[in-house]
Amino acid sequence: MTTTFFSTSVRSLLNRWFVLVLLVGLALALAGGYVTYDSHVDGAETVVEQQTTGTWTVESEFQHGTTVTRDTEVFSAGEELTNRSLYFTTVSPELDATYTVSHDNTDGSAAVTSTDLSLIVRAVEERDGNQVVHWQTRDSLETLDAVEVTDGESTATTASVAIPAILSRTEAIQNDLRAAPGQTEVLLVADTTVESSVAGETFTDTRTDRIEIVPGQNVYRVSATTAGASSYDATEQVTRTIEPTRLELYGGPALCVLGLFCMAFLGTARWRGWLAVTERERARNEFERARDDFDEWISTAQIPDADDRTPVPTDSLVDLVDIAIDSDRRVLEDGNQYAVLVDSEIYTYTAPPAVDPLSSPVSRDTEPVSEDTDEDTASLSTLLFDDSTEDADTTHSDESDTSDPNNG
Repeated sequence: MTTTFFSTSVRSLLNRWFVLVLLVGLALALAGGYVTYDSHVDGAETVVEQQTTGTWTVESEFQHGTTVTRDTEVFSAGEELTNRSLYFTTVSPELDATYTVSHDNTDGSAAVTSTDLSLIVRAVEERDGNQVVHWQTRDSLETLDAVEVTDGESTATTASVAIPAILSRTEAIQNDLRAAPGQTEVLLVADTTVESSVAGETFTDTRTDRIEIVPGQNVYRVSATTAGASSYDATEQVTRTIEPTRLELYGGPALCVLGLFCMAFLGTARWRGWLAVTERERARNEFERARDDFDEWISTAQIPDADDRTPVPTDSLVDLVDIAIDSDRRVLEDGNQYAVLVDSEIYTYTAPPAVDPLSSPVSRDTEPVSEDTDEDTASLSTLLFDDSTEDADTTHSDESDTSDPNNG
């Protein structure tokens, strides 16, 4: 007797995708073999990495403000106005700016900074997406040359810009040129160079920060643009040994064994016939799937007498359900018998018999032959479904009930 390890659905699926499943098992075995070789034969891996040994950070900032020179209803003389986007020319005509540079070094080393604070007055115009400078003047306001700044500290440079003086100077230049092209732009520019060393490496930070001033007779607008914080990392090459993980040490062999086992089992099952599916099993499996799919169209009830209706056998439960759907009827289920009553016809179907999963393929393909010849004891359902089961009785003459013990 051949043992059945899987259900009909599983055996059908394995038969259909046998090659693919076999390839999956082969892939598992190969992957497991590669991991096993890499972890057990090659062993530990030596890698060279870049490791950070120190960090140096430089940051700069512009602060600006002004002092009110006269009393008004909203401001008092001597009041400080700071970091505003707009100031009043007649109330606070002089803008004070403070430029600060700070740094932080993980080694605690000092930095050397140089700053040149300049005032630029120019006339600019945008053309085709490019800025065109028509004229420009540049004056140096403050200079710091090679100033040492300790770690964590900062250095500051201050300057003042008189807005009325800038307006007068701009007017004088325009009168001298006898033209006023573009728009007047005033820039307070800080060109800074900072140098320091960390972990034996020397770094130089160069930046340009600025305050933009748009002067006017009544108000002037101020905006600051700085480079922000910049970090520099000192690195060195280090050699590190990476040991195989437990997953690689034990997972690789396990994966290899699993793949080999799957291939061996599938090959054996195919050779021994454990994956074989008989026609009766296939028919029964298709019927059970159809029965589950169309359960909402089927009602359990006793099938009535045929009377003068014409019996019409169908080849499958799917065909019978299609007829029920088209005619807006229910499928009646009485044991293994199914029927749909439509006017003068009764459409019938007989489900294939269930198969014993523990029987061999030979025994699953046959049934004991019925020896009951008493037509007077035939049930009404048998009379109704004689036409639909005639072919099945010819092919499988052993599918009817067991013989009557009284005829022995």
